[in-house]
Amino acid sequence: MEQRDMKTVFLLDRSAKFVENCNETFDVTIREGPKQKKLQFEKTIWTWCLEGIFEMHRILSDVYPRGTLQLRFALADFMGKMLDTQWTDGFLTREELGELIETVSRPSEANTDITPIGGLTMAIEALAVQSPEQRNYNYDVRYSANKRTAQNSEVIRVTRELRGLPPLPTVQNAGNLIMYTRLNTQEEMEQLQTEIVELVVSRNKIADAPSNKTFCPITSLRLFIVNYYATGDECTVKTHSLQAHPDLPLLKIWVISRKAADMCDAIHSLLVDAFDLGSTTVTKIPMKEDNRGSSNYDVELFHSGKVHAMLKENNLIDTVSKKGDSDKGVTYDTMRLTWTTAPKTKWSLFPYHGAAVPCTTAQAYSRPSACLTQFVRDGRCVMLDSEKTTELGMNMHEKLVSHLLIANRGRIFIQEIDFMQKKADRIAGKLKRPRVLHAPEDPINMNQLRHTYKQLELRFVAKNRMDDNLTEKETEKWTGLKNSDLKKRFQRISKNIPCFAADTFIFNEKVTPKLEPLISLITKTTLSENDVDKCKQCIVTLYQMKNERQYVISPESDIKISSVRNLKDPDEQLRVTFVELAKHIMKYVTFSEKHKEIYKTYMTTLNVDKLLEVDLDDDEAVDKMFVKFSFFGKSDTASKTDEDEDSSDDEDEEILKSPALKKLFGYVDARDERKYEELYGQGFKKKKPEVEEKPIVMAKEIKVDIFSNMCDMLEVKESKIRREFVGRETHGNIAPLYPQLAEKLERPASPAATERGTERVRNTAERGGSGTPPPGGRRNFQ
Repeated sequence: MEQRDMKTVFLLDRSAKFVENCNETFDVTIREGPKQKKLQFEKTIWTWCLEGIFEMHRILSDVYPRGTLQLRFALADFMGKMLDTQWTDGFLTREELGELIETVSRPSEANTDITPIGGLTMAIEALAVQSPEQRNYNYDVRYSANKRTAQNSEVIRVTRELRGLPPLPTVQNAGNLIMYTRLNTQEEMEQLQTEIVELVVSRNKIADAPSNKTFCPITSLRLFIVNYYATGDECTVKTHSLQAHPDLPLLKIWVISRKAADMCDAIHSLLVDAFDLGSTTVTKIPMKEDNRGSSNYDVELFHSGKVHAMLKENNLIDTVSKKGDSDKGVTYDTMRLTWTTAPKTKWSLFPYHGAAVPCTTAQAYSRPSACLTQFVRDGRCVMLDSEKTTELGMNMHEKLVSHLLIANRGRIFIQEIDFMQKKADRIAGKLKRPRVLHAPEDPINMNQLRHTYKQLELRFVAKNRMDDNLTEKETEKWTGLKNSDLKKRFQRISKNIPCFAADTFIFNEKVTPKLEPLISLITKTTLSENDVDKCKQCIVTLYQMKNERQYVISPESDIKISSVRNLKDPDEQLRVTFVELAKHIMKYVTFSEKHKEIYKTYMTTLNVDKLLEVDLDDDEAVDKMFVKFSFFGKSDTASKTDEDEDSSDDEDEEILKSPALKKLFGYVDARDERKYEELYGQGFKKKKPEVEEKPIVMAKEIKVDIFSNMCDMLEVKESKIRREFVGRETHGNIAPLYPQLAEKLERPASPAATERGTERVRNTAERGGSGTPPPGGRRNFQ
């Protein structure tokens, strides 16, 4: 639940019923000198009500230290009234709470005419006023709702419902109402609930009126009734969990009926249900006693309920408590976790953490609570074992740690451990997951890619040309070679490669062997005469196949995907083969003159130049006719020719040589007056920018608080001192030093021994022995 929905009004009743005693006596031990004395006293039900308010404030201020819980107080008197004026942004402090309670006088036995109706009216009106957070949340909702008419709103609602979209946000005004009662029968309780329903309905009608500008209709209200009765009285009021009222669904009622002496059980149950708290009991806490024995204690902690999310997911805690209708004790479940001493290991022992929230003890002044609090605040860490290793495994040796208790900035935090994630990683580490590779829907052109990668192997074939002492002509000749730049070579070889196997025919694994050695030999950087003859012989073979209309590959071949749609048509096979071979041979034309000779022979012999209508002197003519495939990068960079790059380089050089750009560079690079004089003449002087003089602002007087600085230094020094666990500290009188020596002095064996012993002690005291203080600083321990 959001904290804006936790705004609460607490109703106090000053009727005569709360003046009655609870019919129980309580013992208080006081000290009168060296003796202790026990006193017995009685408490009224009004006293128990006020103690319950302060107990509730203590727990909420510890659990939500920086929260925005809003709490206001209403009073049922002869005329109902509010003890405060408006909703605030933060939770009120203990001093502010005490000032509000002081304004309420103690009820008297004459207040028999006071009923809770007046206080309930003021409380419901206060809930109808929006808190600051609710006002900010509802502003956008109201603004958009004013633009829609009733008809348009219904159309929008139906449209969003048909499309499966969530409904539009509406104005929300939720809150809690807590009240004390002194009822004896269930009929009186039902009558009170009926009156509250009538008040809520009437106030919502006023809030929905067009002329209303003060109230906001209550959309959700939770009523918590704490009914007290004295010991020995008969009370038939039933305890039950939150239940919606049958006549008003927006109203949910929660009732607990307890003896006034069981105030803590009632208030703790109220806090868990009203403010989303959770309960954790730390069990088996080892503590030493005065008789040098050891005992185990339990300490209950309250905190936000979100740290129990994983325990609820694994069904270790019930989402709905089975004690909700119990007539004794508390009405909530507590998670019992065992104390475990933290090992001296790294914090990476638990890499997966959940929420970390502040917590507080259920009993503030008990000795086990004080020992646990001091132990954690001294910098220690406590691990909490859920003892569910048989069901969920272990994350430590024979333990399943689910939470940690740590201290930070003076507060104790409980942190959730994601033990299920740890278990999942451990199981996943043992299992070998199969490697699943999802193949693409269409087969990739792998054969041509392998063919291209083989050409890009780096081999040491000669000396590095960058280290040779070349002349200017040799350098120009080397840089002019179009294959000297590996980047250009890669772009030329790898451009226009089809991505999928359906876009090529000659690189099919069954077709490529039929066209060898032309496909492989043309990729060499240098060709011999024998290589040229083999390529021409392959071209002649293709010419004969064209004249005889032979198949490049048998039409019965098992080729499922290729650029040839009809394998039974020899003309289509030859036409696709000639065009793709022309594109392939064209990539290597610039390697040498022999490459270009093979290219021209192929184009003229098979009449491919006439088929494609291209110029043989244009090395890029064939490539420009087809769609560019950007397999290895952007198509625009791959489609650039070497001549275009050379021309662009020449244009850049001409631009750099322009006098206007030279003047601009000289102006930018100038750093002193000499460069300005070289550019603009001897008489030029650089103008200095005028700087406005600002008045000198004197520093303020510095005040040093020496006392506060000394206090801070002492606090830092004491915080570094490591204290022993409070439960292990021994209690009792100061231990006497040298008891054997004192007995010998009091009861000597003989007069001579007494004189020798006295003289030995006197000499030792005068010179100061080992471990003995000097005479001036010695203390008497008798």
